Amino acid sequence: MFQENKLLILVCDGDEFKAVNKGFVNKNNNINIQPLPIGIEPVNKLFNNKKYSGEKILLIGLGGSLSSDYKVGDILIYESCGYFLKGKFIQKNCDRSLNNVLKSKFNTPLVKGLTTDKLIASPQDKSQLNQESNCTVVDMESYAVMNHFESVAVVRIISDNFDEFLPDLNSAITLEKKLDKLKMTIAFIKEPLKAIKLIKNALISLNKLEEISKQISELMENGEWRMEN
Repeated sequence: MFQENKLLILVCDGDEFKAVNKGFVNKNNNINIQPLPIGIEPVNKLFNNKKYSGEKILLIGLGGSLSSDYKVGDILIYESCGYFLKGKFIQKNCDRSLNNVLKSKFNTPLVKGLTTDKLIASPQDKSQLNQESNCTVVDMESYAVMNHFESVAVVRIISDNFDEFLPDLNSAITLEKKLDKLKMTIAFIKEPLKAIKLIKNALISLNKLEEISKQISELMENGEWRMEN
């Protein structure tokens, strides 16, 4: 049976990390939540010199939609996650047993995720990525996490629709791979309509992220979070 003290929850630092911690308001010492930096290389660097023994990993956070099938606030579970390495598309499968638990509890679709090296801001780029990878959700961390752990489940809340233009925030990511609030504000001022849409979407998706975290916390507290080995 699944041992809850073997579950490590990973989530991007910042607003996503705050939302997940709010959801896990009743967390005990057996629940380990750790923040992640933004991007595949920083995640690789974080875990290169760390060792974990036998943990089941739940990566939870926000992601962008690459398909008209999924919209802001939708909860999706990764079946697999892909990455373009030197022009070649490669994929890793997520943990089936963890996915079975999540699927049975939340009745959400299993989808193919894609990890990229930058934030995707335009519908054209999203459409191209969808055609090249056949993936429906995009993020910047999942594939890197799966490089370092054998048993990983990924839950993503859609934070932007496939047909929406977003402010280009790539320049606002610091060397520490966090969002610089001043540079982000400048980007918002340059593109106010896009910024307003982004903020509205963020409020919806972060609230959903807190809600799903609370549900997972309650399942674990009540002893309902179980799976067969």
